[in-house]
Amino acid sequence: MNKRFSQFFEKDLVLKIVSVLIGIMLWFIVLDQQNPLIERTVSIPLRSNREVLETSNISLVSSSVPNTIDVVIRGRKQRLDKISSNDFQAFLDFSPIENTETTEVSIPLPEYIGDQDVIVLDVYPKVVKIKLENIIRKEFPVSVKWSGELPEGYDAVNVKTNPNTIILEDLESVMNSINSVAVTVDRQHLLEDNSINRRLEVYNENGKTISMPGANVQVNVAYALSKTVKVATSVTGKPREDHYVKDFTLSQDSVRITGDYDIIKDISEVRTEQLDVSNLNASFQKELQVQLPEAVQLYKTGNVITAQVNIQQYSHQMISIPKSSVTIFGGDVTGKMQYRILEDDIAFSVKGPGEILDTLDKKAIRGFVDVSELDQGTRSVDIEISLPSGVSLDDSVSVTVEAENVVLSISPTPTLEPGDPTPTPTMAPEEENN
Repeated sequence: MNKRFSQFFEKDLVLKIVSVLIGIMLWFIVLDQQNPLIERTVSIPLRSNREVLETSNISLVSSSVPNTIDVVIRGRKQRLDKISSNDFQAFLDFSPIENTETTEVSIPLPEYIGDQDVIVLDVYPKVVKIKLENIIRKEFPVSVKWSGELPEGYDAVNVKTNPNTIILEDLESVMNSINSVAVTVDRQHLLEDNSINRRLEVYNENGKTISMPGANVQVNVAYALSKTVKVATSVTGKPREDHYVKDFTLSQDSVRITGDYDIIKDISEVRTEQLDVSNLNASFQKELQVQLPEAVQLYKTGNVITAQVNIQQYSHQMISIPKSSVTIFGGDVTGKMQYRILEDDIAFSVKGPGEILDTLDKKAIRGFVDVSELDQGTRSVDIEISLPSGVSLDDSVSVTVEAENVVLSISPTPTLEPGDPTPTPTMAPEEENN
């Protein structure tokens, strides 16, 4: 009996299990018909931490990182109908990137944070392409780019910029394209003040400006104005007798001075102390102090200029001119006296610089004799000689002048016929002076 009883219960358990399974199957059949299991694609926002790259001095210069991604999910229809994009968190993590060699980043499956029973199956896109570049820093000297022109002889010197260098930071490709960093200054504005403020500009190798936010700074340009002026001096005193100053030269004929424009604009030359040649008979060299107006300085030169003075002894030369080159003046104006020089040639000695005497034109030399105090007879009279500048007589020169009365001859008076003109007496011709 017990055996039959046990068999009965065993058969009953099997039936129960079978019944449960059949019920479950029927439930799933009904469930699939009323609330089927489906897949759905949801567009959700994609967040990233690209700013973390800056800690490694890396910048994301280009990428295909989308703002949203599509996520594929599976679940019952009724549950999926309740899903929204806010139920997911999609995050692209850049923190593992350590260098610029990385070219793509995988997008992980989003995290579902909702309360529905769903399964995240896939995401699109799975990978994004990126291009990375290093961020570098470089220090550049700040130079001045000039425009315009200053008046002739002027220049800007002791030019200083503040700051004189600047550190820029940007993408490596941008930094490598920088050729110079400068401020542009119009030279015409240098006459207005002694400093100017200008905005910094960055240039590539083609001279084009590069826009860089980090370079938006003001630079102060300080300077001094210089002007090139002549140097002059003068000679004082007289050399020893029979000597002269042939010439002198200065170690430089011009200097550059600095000062306010209102002061130096009216200065065309500066002078040194005078060259004293008193009682000297030989060439010499001397250092002369440059004399400057108040508030004016010399630029890049000392205030001493060397003068080389060339002192020479006069040359002497004998000159002979014919009496035809001598003019007699101051004689009797009535014509009763006639004058003549007895010497055919007048010789005398002259002195002067050798370079002048060597080119002396003797035919151009003239003499002048004043006979205003000469009576009848023969007398020695000093003669004045006209000589070129720098040439003088060694001694006085005289000539022998003869003065005599002029004898007048009167012709007999002819018999006049009525109507004939009355003749006038004629004087004997005056002898030539020479």
